[in-house]
Amino acid sequence: MSTQVLDGIGLDDIVKAQESESGMYNGDMATSYNARAGGCNILLADKLISLVQPFLPPSSRPLRILDNACGPAIATTQCLANATICSHAALHISAVDISTDFIANNCSLIAQTPGWTSNSTLVDTAVMDCADLKFADDTFDASFTSLAIFTFPDPVQAARELKRTLKPGGVAALTTFKSGGWRPLFHEAERIVRHGAKATTFPFLDVWLPSGKLEQTMKDGGFVDVVEGEAAVMMWWGNRGEAAKNLADTLKVIVGSAWSESEKERMEETVKTIIDDDGAGIVKGKDGKIGVEMYFWTVIAKK
Repeated sequence: MSTQVLDGIGLDDIVKAQESESGMYNGDMATSYNARAGGCNILLADKLISLVQPFLPPSSRPLRILDNACGPAIATTQCLANATICSHAALHISAVDISTDFIANNCSLIAQTPGWTSNSTLVDTAVMDCADLKFADDTFDASFTSLAIFTFPDPVQAARELKRTLKPGGVAALTTFKSGGWRPLFHEAERIVRHGAKATTFPFLDVWLPSGKLEQTMKDGGFVDVVEGEAAVMMWWGNRGEAAKNLADTLKVIVGSAWSESEKERMEETVKTIIDDDGAGIVKGKDGKIGVEMYFWTVIAKK
């Protein structure tokens, strides 16, 4: 079903951004995703790993993990850096995503990392629709879906697929935004660049901000044992220029065709000005680092 939004950025706009060659998860934007995230995705992955660890089988047993809507396979990378995860007799991680560019990048990463295909460790990656996972029932001990479910056309069906593919007693770990730490920055940049224009809204995202939305989605997908939590993490960049470029690149993709090319070209310099003025929630750290604090909902759903 098409989502029509007259005065904001809707799900259809995000889908178009994902599918375009210069979109959110394709081409250069796929390869630069980690830089744009400012390390936030790594911290979130570590948080989710810590939440699932109490539910994992004993280390004497093999461990099967799904990195769902994997992007640049950050959950996979962080699992392989975790001593508890790697202590299992055998470890097999499947990283899947709808973006062909992400998967192509992940294939290169796997090929360049011999330890990911050793006798006791296996990592594979594939293009896959998260609402139609090509895995058998009861396959995984744990699955990770971070900052993705709100972009799915049918989140409840995606939740059903997570439940179907988990083993009995397995857990699904997910995150969504609690509040967009970048949004004050976006609106300040919009006020400067598009003076007098109506402020952009994000209805596709706003519906996920209230407490209980992610939890209820998992319950609607068939889970009964669901626990909601919160996480606050920082996005950090090394300096003003790095922060301005990565924040501006992300914001330009979000607005897509709603802004003119000339307006988007002004974004990076505008963000620098906001940083210089200590505006819009910008955090200045040691050694010139620039950050934005982000807030998320977490959910652990047990089958």
